[in-house]
Amino acid sequence: MNRRWWGRVAIAVTLFAVLQVVFTVVDFEPHALRLGLLVALCVAAAGLVRDTLGDSGPGWDVRPVRPMVPPGADHRLSSYVRLVEGHLTSATVDRGLQLRLAALCDERLLRRHGLRRTDPAAEQLLGTDLLRDLAAPPTRLARARIEDYLRRIEEL
Repeated sequence: MNRRWWGRVAIAVTLFAVLQVVFTVVDFEPHALRLGLLVALCVAAAGLVRDTLGDSGPGWDVRPVRPMVPPGADHRLSSYVRLVEGHLTSATVDRGLQLRLAALCDERLLRRHGLRRTDPAAEQLLGTDLLRDLAAPPTRLARARIEDYLRRIEEL
């Protein structure tokens, strides 16, 4: 017999004993077999209802926090590649690449060294040409210069 039903048998026996005592005290004189059958029927029905309507889990679809992507697919990397390709091939130059490089510099400097780009020590770590290009108006950077800047930022 299932462990859950053993608990229900214990509840039925306890309930029968309590009802037998209460009915005897109030001078009701119940019939033991009928009272036992009634208690067994009520406990069994309550157990079946609880099993049927019990813990069925959430009633909605739980979506994963991270969507499933094929192996090797990295959305962040692909967005960076699109940003660099767009910078190299577009007819007009925008500040997108400069802003992203500046954000990467800020993140690395703060996390690894506790510095900001405006600190004098940051100039020694990054180099004056990188800081100058980040502060300058939008200009087209060559692929080799972008690779050099990314290498410097990674090495921080």
